[in-house]
Amino acid sequence: MEIFSTAFAAEAAQAASETAHAGGGNSMVHQMVILVFRLAVIIFAVRIGGGIVRRLRMPSVLGELLSGIIIGPYLLGSISLPFLGLPHGLFPRPVGGEFPISPELYGFATVASLILLFIVGLETDFRQFLKYSVAGTVIGLGGVVISFIAGDFAGVYFGPGDYHFLTPACLFLGALCTATSVGITARILSERKQMDSPEGVTILASAIIDDVLGIIGLAIIISLIDVLRVGDGDIANLPWGNIAHVALTTILVCVVFSAIGLALSSHIGRFLKSFKSPTTFTTLSLGLAFISAGIFETFGLAMIIGAYVMGLSLSKTDITFIVQERLHNLQDFFVPIFFAVMGMIVDLERLAKPEVITFGLIFGLLAVAAKIVGCALPALFLNFNWLGAFRIGAGMVPRGEVALIIAGIGMSTGILDADMFGAAIIMTLFTTVLAPPILTAALSLPGKGVTVERPSDDFRQSTFPFPSESVADGATHSILDAFRSEGFFISMVDSASRLYHIRKDDLAFSMYRDKNNAIVFSSNRRDVTFIHTVVYEALVELHQDLDRIKEIAKPKEFRRTLRSVTSVRTLPIKEKLEILRPDCVIMQMVAREKEDAIHELVRKLDGGGLPIKCEQEVLGSIAEREAAAQTELEFGVSMPHGRSDAVNHVMAAVGLCPDGMNFSCLDGTPVRLMILVASPKNTSGPHLHFLASITGALRTQDLVDKVVEAKDENEVVRLLVGSKEASIVERFMSGGH
Repeated sequence: MEIFSTAFAAEAAQAASETAHAGGGNSMVHQMVILVFRLAVIIFAVRIGGGIVRRLRMPSVLGELLSGIIIGPYLLGSISLPFLGLPHGLFPRPVGGEFPISPELYGFATVASLILLFIVGLETDFRQFLKYSVAGTVIGLGGVVISFIAGDFAGVYFGPGDYHFLTPACLFLGALCTATSVGITARILSERKQMDSPEGVTILASAIIDDVLGIIGLAIIISLIDVLRVGDGDIANLPWGNIAHVALTTILVCVVFSAIGLALSSHIGRFLKSFKSPTTFTTLSLGLAFISAGIFETFGLAMIIGAYVMGLSLSKTDITFIVQERLHNLQDFFVPIFFAVMGMIVDLERLAKPEVITFGLIFGLLAVAAKIVGCALPALFLNFNWLGAFRIGAGMVPRGEVALIIAGIGMSTGILDADMFGAAIIMTLFTTVLAPPILTAALSLPGKGVTVERPSDDFRQSTFPFPSESVADGATHSILDAFRSEGFFISMVDSASRLYHIRKDDLAFSMYRDKNNAIVFSSNRRDVTFIHTVVYEALVELHQDLDRIKEIAKPKEFRRTLRSVTSVRTLPIKEKLEILRPDCVIMQMVAREKEDAIHELVRKLDGGGLPIKCEQEVLGSIAEREAAAQTELEFGVSMPHGRSDAVNHVMAAVGLCPDGMNFSCLDGTPVRLMILVASPKNTSGPHLHFLASITGALRTQDLVDKVVEAKDENEVVRLLVGSKEASIVERFMSGGH
């Protein structure tokens, strides 16, 4: 198409200009060196910018976009770097009408956009789409139509030129105004426990329709560009017959290819699974997405549409979660680069113009109002009251990834000028920032959002409680292994809540862990019996395995093997001294019973400059560990320990009782030395490494006797950390290095 050839010509001119700027001649190696430097700077910038924005509880895309603006050719990127042979900067400022980004870097952004749209298609829950197709279609269609009109209207009446409603630039503004970034909404719904509410389900279903209709609309606009230019700005002179023909042909192409993909999805899935390796079929699925993208481009449509259609087709298969999971790292690398490149295209001088800022803010306000009105009004006729309708409209407000991709296509093809592209960026930022507080406020309002509550007979939750986190961990692994042995594909969606998607053919459900260590399944009513059967058999097998483990590894026998160890890999002295402190040593313990001694040491920890959030929680974790197996060693040593959320790092308290306590070790000797260790439950730290280090150090009677007979707390610490030089310990304890 002419628009793409124009874009590539501009990119080629830019490449030649940059090569001349850099003084590198026509050396391809030199250009690749520059590309590597650019990618390195972008990677660091987006990680830092995205991390800062996430700490502010905002979407990382904002930080990545702003990072691109900061390091781009219109700000820091054009600073001269003569020591690198770049007198015009790493990202030279464009001259005349050149495209601001090099072809190589724009190629990375294009690949990123294809990966992103492929994953968006994969994440489309097609069964939910069909189940809620009526409500989703009506609400999604309302949001798309009103948003498109609002974007087009904004370009005509507030844009920087003399435009009409069928000007390609205005149509592009309308198209990017239709996109919804449901990821932001989903995060808020999840935090508010509203994912399964009528409003939450409807928002997610409507967003699917929103994406499909938005992609089709973009395809139509791109295919009409050449036809619309025939009218020379006069609506009366437009070839309406050609416009109708091209639009219908485009819709037909999208529908036919989507229908073929969905019809063949099971065959495609079987073909990919025949390669057995998840890595292999994930790679091949991405290759199919690129092929589909190329096919759509040959039909005069955007490549991202082809990638989305292939993702939508594979979303029906049972490997979709595995493909999503395996593509996660690739997405994390490429997609932030895309957002940074979009930021680098922004001309700050043009963006800072009052008329562009005004246009962008008006565009943003119209975009917010269009989604709320366009989605809320249809919801009022679908069993939602005003509150529920407002929640649905607010949930559809944020724009994001797809809007930026559409804006990037418009800019690269010359359809959007710098002013309109800047306004599109402002609109995207505006809606993304404004949406979370609006939706949070809407969900905080008291009352039901539906006119009549209609409980679903299809949805069921199956809950299996467990007494502790460790038991629930073992059960989780056994249950997942049981599903894998039945041929199911499993993907961890969220590590924090341990949410898994489990799927095989048309059977799909989710499994997660709640805060009470229960394993919960969300499934169709018809699948409950199957789930209960799998869980029961998995737990029976786990019980049998535990009986075998008890026979093979008796705690007493296992402990005695430590005596035969001749060498120990110990922690560095500094790490030991951060855990073992003189002010947490009791030279003469009062307690004589084990439980009392543990209480005494925990109180010493809390009073020794290492505050504990909850003593009872620490005591409970240690008691749970003691119930599983005793922690007494030999030679009069006991090491009670446990993990809990009541401490932030590994800490230890030491208690001496030269006369011996009223309970014995493995060898029958009374306990004279007790070392209590408290560690955080879910934070990494040298818990086991520290236990192994101290256990190895106390494997001889002679050393235990020296510790028990030590003259003061500092000597106890020095003996336990294993340093031969007392001065080394003193230097670390005094803050030296």
